[in-house]
Amino acid sequence: MIGSELGHAAFRIGMYLVVVAGLLTWFTETGTPGNAISQFTLILGILFLVIVTILVRVGRK
Repeated sequence: MIGSELGHAAFRIGMYLVVVAGLLTWFTETGTPGNAISQFTLILGILFLVIVTILVRVGRK
């Protein structure tokens, strides 16, 4: 469904989201709005990576 190059670019974007949100979640104080937004972004980034991975795998077959 997704081409190889598009999948690669989407995977890089997803990894960027996960790494940055993970670092921000680690360094912000628990219970602050910034921490909640970072956690939400981390979950969305992981979900995005899962969807991209599935679409690339389906596209290969």
